[in-house]
Amino acid sequence: MRNKLAVLISLALGTGLGAMPVRAAVVSDNPGTVPTTTSTTPTTTTPTTTTTPTTPTITTPTTATPKPTVHLKSGYINPFAGGGWAPSRIDMGMDWIETKTLPVKAIGAARILGSDSHAGWPGGHIIWYQLLTGSHAGDIVYVAEHLKKLIRAGTIVQPGQTIALAIPGYPWTEWGWADSYGSPRAYPCYKEGRATNSGKEMARFLSSLGALTAHIAGAGPSHPSGKRC
Repeated sequence: MRNKLAVLISLALGTGLGAMPVRAAVVSDNPGTVPTTTSTTPTTTTPTTTTTPTTPTITTPTTATPKPTVHLKSGYINPFAGGGWAPSRIDMGMDWIETKTLPVKAIGAARILGSDSHAGWPGGHIIWYQLLTGSHAGDIVYVAEHLKKLIRAGTIVQPGQTIALAIPGYPWTEWGWADSYGSPRAYPCYKEGRATNSGKEMARFLSSLGALTAHIAGAGPSHPSGKRC
């Protein structure tokens, strides 16, 4: 192979081609062998996408602040103690005459079920409440007629708490047993001016609290039970 290169160089020098660039060719010593060209294919690197895992959002449930529990006082009071009241007749309930503006007091711990200043009663006012403690828990008391400044339905009251004001003059006030809608228990069978069994039951209850009664209610229950009239 070296001899062939020397010959090629001599020929180039002899023909005056010394100024021409000489490219050396690589000839294989083994005839018939085709020189191979190595082709390098560039590799393409696919960029790797990194996914950051998301942290799930945790919602903490809100807890409503509990309303403070109302401590209910036990026992009943005489709502007519202190003077200014005079007992009157027994009808659907028991009538009481106020000689001056007086507080209407809750007999015991109670929930005000309703108060209406546009009722069909003489005087146009009625308030009723359900006793929550004691021997008459669950029973409903109404006070109606010549009233003002009735407190709102839904209010929890304690024994002796003022729930309205009684105004002197006709038609005075009436106290009795009612249903949850404020209707007197004796209303379906009442006849004007007649004493009812429901009225006597209320008179006995008030008497047990120390209130005076103008009429003898006789022996019997003080709960709203038995016949209505």
